[in-house]
Amino acid sequence: MSSRTLSAAELQSMTATEAAAYWFVREDVDCLPRDERRAFEAWLAADADHRGAYERTTAMWRNFERDSDQSELRVLRTAALASSPAPVIWKRLAFAAAALVAIVVASVMGLQFWPALQQGLLERATGDFLADEAVAYYQTANTERSTVTLSDGTMVSMNLDTRLAVTFTAERRRVEVVRGQAFFQVAQDVSRPFVVAAADRQIVALGTQFDVRLDSGRVQVVLLEGRVAVEPVALVPQVARSESDVPVELEPGERLVAVGGAVSVTRTNAEHATSWRQGWIVFEDESLEAAVAELNRYSQRPLVVPDRNVSQLRLSGVFRIGQPDRFGAIIQELLPVRTVPGDGGALAIVQLDVSSN
Repeated sequence: MSSRTLSAAELQSMTATEAAAYWFVREDVDCLPRDERRAFEAWLAADADHRGAYERTTAMWRNFERDSDQSELRVLRTAALASSPAPVIWKRLAFAAAALVAIVVASVMGLQFWPALQQGLLERATGDFLADEAVAYYQTANTERSTVTLSDGTMVSMNLDTRLAVTFTAERRRVEVVRGQAFFQVAQDVSRPFVVAAADRQIVALGTQFDVRLDSGRVQVVLLEGRVAVEPVALVPQVARSESDVPVELEPGERLVAVGGAVSVTRTNAEHATSWRQGWIVFEDESLEAAVAELNRYSQRPLVVPDRNVSQLRLSGVFRIGQPDRFGAIIQELLPVRTVPGDGGALAIVQLDVSSN
């Protein structure tokens, strides 16, 4: 991850230790382009204190690095490198410099106080970083679908009336499905898990394609490609959870439905289940009642089935969404029904009166 390059004026207003921390982290993580390399060398040559501060920073960090976990050091680097407006960069750079000074003190004292110091530094680095992260919101109206590309390259197709909250940090990528339905084509990044939260579930993936739908607390996950783990979110950790409420790994062609504490996994045709992205809905031996409910999500003119017996007729077929009249014409060829005008402009599907023919 690269940071915004500080200007000469910004560097001049920093202490030698702060500037040394900036250049050390930049050089350690980034491959400096030629102009930045010249700026770095010019900073070193401008004052003997600059070179001394940089050498002390380098020596102390390298000595400390041998006794530290790489993931912890990455948190400190990330805090200093994260791309942000200038005030945020100043805060993170100041913390990085303070961390390096603390490391010097710990080294002199034989690292006997390192465990407590380590915990404090990591909490400070992580807390500052997360607090500065903005949440990006994406949403569609109840008459539109949309596809967006997130900053990591992940493509997200949003169905009607969908709202997503996206928060990316150096450690993870998180998307919350606030409502609606979204299909994810996740860009691979093994260092940052991709997590999708919906109601009391979260879906963890590293590079895969899957669909998440949230309806009044009912979560549906369909896996098209790759592997995902669907986990319960412990909203109230002290409350015991049911035996079935455990992480579930899905394979391509599987559908998970979670409602409260009940979880079920079944085989499905994932291509059909996600065909809404192309403007189609595929029904396979579905009740007319369920088919009409699904089609009504996409139409300004609702379909209604007043007769309970008619609503339980079974239906299979591929239908274009947003075309209720077309569906009404086709359904009359497939089932013993006819369509008539309903209340409020609705299209009613009623039983065919055989005696009139």
